[in-house]
Amino acid sequence: MSKGFAIWQEPGTNPLGIQGEFHTHEISDLQFYDGFVFRPWNKVAECHCLKGDSVSEIETLQCWANEAKPMHPGEITVMNRPEWEDYIGHIQHEIALGHVQKVVAVRQSIHPADVSLFEAFTAACSRYPDAFVSLVYHPEFGIWLGATPEILIQPVGTDWKTISMAGTLLNEQAVWTGKEKEENTATQQFLEQTLNKMGAQILESGQADAVRAGALRHLVKQYRFSLQDANVNQLIAELHPTPAVGGLPRDKALSIIATHEKQCRNLFAGYIGFYRRGKPHLWVHLRCCEWRGNDAVLYAGAGINALSDAAMEWEETAAKMQTISVCL
Repeated sequence: MSKGFAIWQEPGTNPLGIQGEFHTHEISDLQFYDGFVFRPWNKVAECHCLKGDSVSEIETLQCWANEAKPMHPGEITVMNRPEWEDYIGHIQHEIALGHVQKVVAVRQSIHPADVSLFEAFTAACSRYPDAFVSLVYHPEFGIWLGATPEILIQPVGTDWKTISMAGTLLNEQAVWTGKEKEENTATQQFLEQTLNKMGAQILESGQADAVRAGALRHLVKQYRFSLQDANVNQLIAELHPTPAVGGLPRDKALSIIATHEKQCRNLFAGYIGFYRRGKPHLWVHLRCCEWRGNDAVLYAGAGINALSDAAMEWEETAAKMQTISVCL
């Protein structure tokens, strides 16, 4: 058990928060759960869950944020540009050998924090009304602020929704290339195979379309499906991590990530959200940072395939980091 808090705002609502003791549970234990939940990137990690009465008074939520104590684990050694290019080169060598189709490479950077923690949270809520904005304090993982656009799973009436979000463009006039389309197609295939494996019936899935998230455009395909409630948490376990944050084949991609990324991803690219009356409302934890008081550690990833260019992927990750850095 670890005492902390979670404050969040889902699209179209006002902020809510819960303060108390975090408990760990397997995803299979959450069928009848109500409360906040996050799971770190590590696939074998448990979910960290927070139950209690939700609070909506802004003054109370601000007080929680003001009292949160940042962790001071020492200096972060971030991946520099030559190291990044070496990493991308290794991935593409593995692709050329036929060992892997895609790997999502992640790097970190340090950015100064010039506002208070709660001011950063409210700035993110204001800038990104279509994102799931969250502020989490956990004694083990520290303080995390995020504004993610990527849905993992949500209820839609008696059905469910998920998305394939992979492929990013920075320039408004740019057109989708084979690189971005191939990224999204790989995630689509994984989602469809996993849904079929779990006995889901896909009811609706259109074409992949451009969706704006902050200054970026992402290629997104939406799925609506039916699935027995008893199988939903097992589906979540099967989906994480999707190729949009891991790669394909998954085990090989995760092995490459574990070998070549200097820093642990921690909460980045895990999932985060809440259960309401036993139904999960979860997002992939992207566009986030670890708050350290005077500065923050920003995280961003890029999907690497045979058509990737290391310099362009560096610029893409920089643009993704800017999504949250402009709130600091």
